[in-house]
Amino acid sequence: MYKRLEIVSYSDFDNYEADYQKRFDSLATIKTGLTINPFSKREQRRLADKHQLFYVLLPNHVMDIEKIYKNSQLLSNFDLSSVQMQKLFYLQIIDEIQSTNDMEGVKSTRKEIKEAYNSLDKNKRFSGIVSMYNSILKNEFEKIDSLSKFRNIYDQLFLDEMPEDEKPDGELFRKKVIYVGDGNSYVHQGNSSEFSINEDLTKLIIFMNNPEIPLIIKSIITHYFFEYVHPFYDGNGRMGRFLMSSYLSRKLDFLTGLSLSESVLQNKSKYEEGFSITSHPKNRGDLTPFVGTMLEIILNAQENMKTKLGKLKSQLDRVWILIDGLDLTEPQKELLFILSQDKLFDVLHTGVSNKELTKAFGGKYKRTKVDSILKSLEGMGLVTKVKSSPVIYEVSPDLIKDI
Repeated sequence: MYKRLEIVSYSDFDNYEADYQKRFDSLATIKTGLTINPFSKREQRRLADKHQLFYVLLPNHVMDIEKIYKNSQLLSNFDLSSVQMQKLFYLQIIDEIQSTNDMEGVKSTRKEIKEAYNSLDKNKRFSGIVSMYNSILKNEFEKIDSLSKFRNIYDQLFLDEMPEDEKPDGELFRKKVIYVGDGNSYVHQGNSSEFSINEDLTKLIIFMNNPEIPLIIKSIITHYFFEYVHPFYDGNGRMGRFLMSSYLSRKLDFLTGLSLSESVLQNKSKYEEGFSITSHPKNRGDLTPFVGTMLEIILNAQENMKTKLGKLKSQLDRVWILIDGLDLTEPQKELLFILSQDKLFDVLHTGVSNKELTKAFGGKYKRTKVDSILKSLEGMGLVTKVKSSPVIYEVSPDLIKDI
């Protein structure tokens, strides 16, 4: 079992220094080039000591990473229509934003987030963070290769909701020192000046773009160091999780990336403890326990998503059995099935347009054929037209009320 260095310092102090050096110099160790000043909870400040962050690749971590890749493949290959997959992504975005807000004590409701998603008003509360998470699906996230990119992302995420006194007051980041705590005691101190923020984030950019660091490990270490630097007065946690979600979405799959904050919220104490352990003076920059914790959180996110998809698959099976028992043609059944799937994810209350339905069939039916089928189903009371321009339909609620 891998013991934290702080535990070694208490149980076997004579070998503490040698144990640290052995870990740091191991062939299985990744040296990051990133340095931290440990935080003393007793003194409530950062100490003068400086340690390079390092990570020891453990066999059980290798197994966890292998499981993450296998789960990602399963999630990527889950059989859903294009319409249904899009609705699932949107539902997950709303849940993810709600979870990341909850982590930071930011009051929000799913209704507010849905309204921001549906609204064309860019000044609406949460419109920025909704737009940025939506950009993950569009693969619009740009490579971070300059300090200004960090600020651009921050502005797009939060500037629509951030009070004036919490907005950055430096050229790009904050100018004053910031402490993180519950009002009674601090658990973290951010970098003391914008100059030091610039220095550390410049090093982070080099690390982030190092092709020799394993992808998942890189994303976890980047997440820790961004939070350590704490470049803004507010929004650091949410931005750090957004960066990690975006990265995992691109390198693994959307569903893994868009379920991270939900899993972090479920494991909040473990997540916060992981940060404290790495910053502990006696652990001397050892990231290994934190990486292990984050691997578990990613795996938990994937397992939650697999459970969610399994429940969906069961519902879809029941819907198909119901529809297949109706006296309908095959095209009518296929179209009704897609509309029923949409209703199961009635989070955005948008229905499905005839254009989307035509696309979902992959060219099997032309738009005129789809329109004809929709009108016939409407005449039977099985679907309802909710909008005329563009033409949008939804399944009648009574059809699947017991599913």
